[in-house]
Amino acid sequence: MKRGLAAEYAEVSGLLAAIHVLRARGFTELEAYSPTPVEEIDEALGKRRSPLAVAAGIGAALGAGGAYFLQWWLVAYLYPVDLGSRPPHMPLAYLIITIEMGFLLGALVVSGAFLVACRLLKLWEPLFEVPGFQSATRDRFWLAIGADDPQWQPDTVLEVVKGTGPLQLHGFGGAG
Repeated sequence: MKRGLAAEYAEVSGLLAAIHVLRARGFTELEAYSPTPVEEIDEALGKRRSPLAVAAGIGAALGAGGAYFLQWWLVAYLYPVDLGSRPPHMPLAYLIITIEMGFLLGALVVSGAFLVACRLLKLWEPLFEVPGFQSATRDRFWLAIGADDPQWQPDTVLEVVKGTGPLQLHGFGGAG
C-alpha cells in the first residue's frame, strides 16, 4: 500500500468492527496489523488460503521429476553399463536422489514464494512512517485503508473510520 489512512485500535474487537463496517461500505483495499495471529481478522478481511502448499507441491514434483530424468539420461541413456545382466534402467537405484531432490526443490520454492507472498523483499513501506505504528508489534491493532480503493473518498473514509472509534488516525504516503 503506497498511500492511505491508518487507524490504531486498542482491542481486536474494535479492529474487527472497523473491518466489518468498511467491508459493508464496499472497501476492498484493507490491511490489518496485529501483534499476535488472530484468525478472525483473516476471515473478516476475506483472505484466501495461502498458495504456498501448491507452490511446495509444484516445486517438489519438478525437483523429483528433474532428478529422476537426469539420472535416467546419464546412467541409462548416455552411458549404459551392462553389469551382470542388470537392465540399464533400474528405478530402485534412482529412488533416494529423486526423493531428496523433491524435498530440496520444494523447500527452495516455498522459501522464495514465502518472501514474495509476504512482500518481504520490500524493505520499506510508507506506513512504517506513521507515528506509533511500531506498537503493532507489541500491544496495538492497526488497520490500513488503501487510497487505491475504488470507494476512496478522503472525507467519506475519514468519517466512516472515525465512527469506529480508533485511538488515532494518520494519513500515510501523501494521503490525508
